[in-house]
Amino acid sequence: MKFAKDPYWMKSGIYTILNGFSALVFGFGGFLILIRILPKSEFGTWALFITVTAIIEVARNGLIQNAQIKFAAGASKEDYPKVLTASLMLNIIVTMCSIVLLLVFAPVLSNLWHSPAISKMFYLYSITTFLLIGFSQFNFIQQANYDFKGIFVTGLIRQGTFFSVILYFYFTKTTIDLLSLVLFQMAAAFMALCTGFIFVRKYFRVVLPVDWQWVKKLFHFGKFVFGTNISSMIYSSVDQMILGAMMPTSEVAIFNAANRMTNFIDVPVAALSSIVFPKSAQRVAEQGKDAVVYLYERAVGLLLAIIIPIVIVLGVSAKFIMNLAAGTGYANSIPVMQVILAASILQPFMRQFGVVVDSTGRPRINFYLLLGIMFYNIGAIYFFVSLFKNTSPALGAALGGSSAMLLFVIIAGIILRRLYGIKYSHTLVYCLRFYKDGFTIIKEKVFKIKSNKTEDANP
Repeated sequence: MKFAKDPYWMKSGIYTILNGFSALVFGFGGFLILIRILPKSEFGTWALFITVTAIIEVARNGLIQNAQIKFAAGASKEDYPKVLTASLMLNIIVTMCSIVLLLVFAPVLSNLWHSPAISKMFYLYSITTFLLIGFSQFNFIQQANYDFKGIFVTGLIRQGTFFSVILYFYFTKTTIDLLSLVLFQMAAAFMALCTGFIFVRKYFRVVLPVDWQWVKKLFHFGKFVFGTNISSMIYSSVDQMILGAMMPTSEVAIFNAANRMTNFIDVPVAALSSIVFPKSAQRVAEQGKDAVVYLYERAVGLLLAIIIPIVIVLGVSAKFIMNLAAGTGYANSIPVMQVILAASILQPFMRQFGVVVDSTGRPRINFYLLLGIMFYNIGAIYFFVSLFKNTSPALGAALGGSSAMLLFVIIAGIILRRLYGIKYSHTLVYCLRFYKDGFTIIKEKVFKIKSNKTEDANP
């Protein structure tokens, strides 16, 4: 397996997996605590709040991250600081716009979701998202320089600080309100920001005045990724938003509990995607666009090899896991969890599709496809929630979202085959090959049984 022989993949992969794993542990651990110390209605409100703030963060990353990585990674010594300065300015502009929109629409969302507290939570979060300008910028710079250590450490501090606080409230049996949770989020972001600067100092370069031509260049490259990320986040979270508008927030809590149980799937998918994109962009520049076929088919094959056993184990033990994690009060989440798990097998195809089209300079394809699927997803979820309104609205939301994922993968497969010659069947071949290689390693290293090795070849 060539992935395993390349030091880039090993070092970057270790830190990225650790970063994703720590986020999973702290995020999931925080979920386990909050679902026990918050009433179901308040937990549903918290889930909606997290959904909106995640959209803001991911949208900002979409406009800036890939553009900065692409241009900073291959920039000359003269252009490198200009790219970083332009990226920082773009980050400030988009963040200030998001704060204005958040302040304007906070009362609207509060009325839509029948939650008076959520508007005040958004007002406080506007300070946090301002602090995240530097935090996100430092992460983008390190990723552009293929340095993932600082990203792991700052993520650990941000997630770990917030988790430690709610853990304290859990063990001391002290009551905590939603506004206090937002304040603790703010403190964690500030600590991560200060730590991030330590790691990024050797890469950080800012020059004045701002080169607005670079700002425009970054914006025009990132605008489709920006739109794609917004569409993707709305697509992936519209189920909770529709549930919050049509049903009490307690129904959102039921869906969110099921969705949280599938976070184990997100870690390998997100981790491999974050290290594949810089390498994909580099290979396209050096070897041409045909190089992405190698990366896509093997990356998806590897992800399937990791995900399929997780899906089977979690699906079979769904009742036990849900009762253990959330309690018997969330029994309605069990079938929702199983539907979401089954659909999660499609995630590698979706995520790596974005990596391919973005790294080959075709982000608009991903944007238009996601935009179309997003509108379909809204209609499908509304239909299924209405259909299951008197039985299990959360299950209806899961079925609607799963149908949208399947449609996306079908259309994406047609596009990948026509533009790049990528075949889904090859990903399955590589999936089986990873299992075979894994068994071979176990035989040789554990049982000391020698076997004939073959070179990694195209199927």
